[in-house]
Amino acid sequence: MFSPEKKLNNILKEIRLSENRESADGMERMGLYYQKNFGVGLLQLREIAKRYKPDRELAKLLRKKKFRETLILSFMIDDTDLILSNDFKDIYTLISTQELAEQFVLNILEKDKRFYPQIDLLLNSQKEFLISAGFVLISRIALIDKETEDAFFEQYLKKAAEFSENESIYVRKSVARALRQTALRNNTLRSSVLHYIQLIKENNNSLSSIVFEEVVPLI
Repeated sequence: MFSPEKKLNNILKEIRLSENRESADGMERMGLYYQKNFGVGLLQLREIAKRYKPDRELAKLLRKKKFRETLILSFMIDDTDLILSNDFKDIYTLISTQELAEQFVLNILEKDKRFYPQIDLLLNSQKEFLISAGFVLISRIALIDKETEDAFFEQYLKKAAEFSENESIYVRKSVARALRQTALRNNTLRSSVLHYIQLIKENNNSLSSIVFEEVVPLI
C-alpha cells in the first residue's frame, strides 16, 4: 500500500503531464488567480480523484502544495466522515477564487448535514469567496436536500437581500443562485423570495440589479 507521500508524488506527476497552458491562461484572463495553475480540467481532476479512496492525510498534503489542482483534488479526495468543524478554519484560508468556493461546497460541505451550520460562519466572513460559498451551499441544499424544512431557507432571505448590494459580482451571482433555487422548492418559499426580490427592486441599487434580473425570469 502506498503512503500518502507516495500518492502525492504520483498525483503531482499526473497533474504535470496533463498541463494545459492555454486553459490556465484563459482562467487568469477570467480573474481566476492561483499560486500555481496547470490548467487541468475539472473532468480530468475528477478522473484522478476516482483512483483514490477517501483519505484525510492525502488531502492535507495536497492542500499544503497550494496549487489550483491540488486544492481541488484535496476537496475531492478528503474523507468527509472524518472532517470536524474545527478543520474548516485552515481550509477557509485557502479559498481564494469562486472556483475553489464552488468545488469546496460540491465536494465537502453539501455532503453532510453536520456541515450546514458552516453557512452562518461563511456569511459572517469578510472574504468575498467565503460569503459566496455560503450562498452556493444554500442553493445546493435547496436543490438536493428534499427533507430540509422551509424555515431553514427563510432564515437566510434577509441576509441574501443585504448581500444583493455587495461589491463582489461573485457574491451577487451566488445570492441570485440561492434565491432562485430556494424559490423553486415550493410556492411558499417562492412567495417569500418574491417579497425580498421586491424589496431589492425598490432599493433601486445598480449593484443589486443583477440579482433581480437573474432571479425573476426563472421563478
